[in-house]
Amino acid sequence: MQTHQLVAILASLPLLASAAGSLQDLPYFKKRVDITWGPIFYLGPGTSEIISAVTTTYPGEMPQNQAGGLFIWPGITNNTGDLIQSVVGSYSSGQSECGTGTTADSEWCISSEVYGLDPTGSTDTQYVGDLRTLDATPATGLVFNYTLVDSETYLWNQTVHDATSGVLMSTYSKISGPMTNWNSAVECQQCTPTISEQTYVNTTIVLKDADLTFKNTLYTTDGITYSGFDTPDNGKTWTIALITVAAMNSSASSSTTSSTTTKATHAAATIVSSSTEVPPTVATSSVVDVSSSSVSATSTSAGSSFGGFSSGGRAANGRHGNRFSA
Repeated sequence: MQTHQLVAILASLPLLASAAGSLQDLPYFKKRVDITWGPIFYLGPGTSEIISAVTTTYPGEMPQNQAGGLFIWPGITNNTGDLIQSVVGSYSSGQSECGTGTTADSEWCISSEVYGLDPTGSTDTQYVGDLRTLDATPATGLVFNYTLVDSETYLWNQTVHDATSGVLMSTYSKISGPMTNWNSAVECQQCTPTISEQTYVNTTIVLKDADLTFKNTLYTTDGITYSGFDTPDNGKTWTIALITVAAMNSSASSSTTSSTTTKATHAAATIVSSSTEVPPTVATSSVVDVSSSSVSATSTSAGSSFGGFSSGGRAANGRHGNRFSA
């Protein structure tokens, strides 16, 4: 999906977080293109890499008659490359990435994605894995799992499972480099905002090496509450029992921030599928079979660089303005 990387706030984030500023004070958000952000929970970077991150997300009720694009996602990233993000999306009529079926406009669309650069390192690209719809109620949860499966190549695998049935909803694998930051995000492209809160339950982040300072990197905005943030093993594993994200139309999320920068223009999209030669950055390891699912990639020429991580690339007419499916 195009550019929902909330994330290259980089090493300066802990200093900014302690400065009692608003999101507009963070360089990353100044570079966004016509996007409003809901409440944010953000961790990292610390002194160690992340090697896995698991959370169960309850997206709540989806707004009906969506005016634009609304996307809920937990993500992991670093300050040099890819954003790994499985996304719960709501689209305007007929624009759902999950197609044009009877449920496409009335149910959340679930997808596993990576936003980063193409193999040449010059073009913003969105790699998209499986797509499914979810008839979401407050009781319907999704288990997001991001795991480093090969520490030499930095092959990452992401999956989304239905928390109740265990059914695999979406998956994608890609070589993406080391990851240092984890965050939750509510992303709005001229959207009908969230109408109910989201919760993240039993979030578990495992680091390569113990880092007792990791907790100190936390940045939150109004509308975020959390409890049970602790480490059971002196800093290698971090758990957060509950993160609650207020609805965007509630008084608790009064600090949501919008960008008013110039709209981007975009190049034609490229497509990566099982019938297309897979670029070097898309994993074909026997550990994770990427070719078993339909995969697409959207490329854009717009975007500005921030700390080595591109921050543009979202279609001016919505998150999927130049989207193609394989």
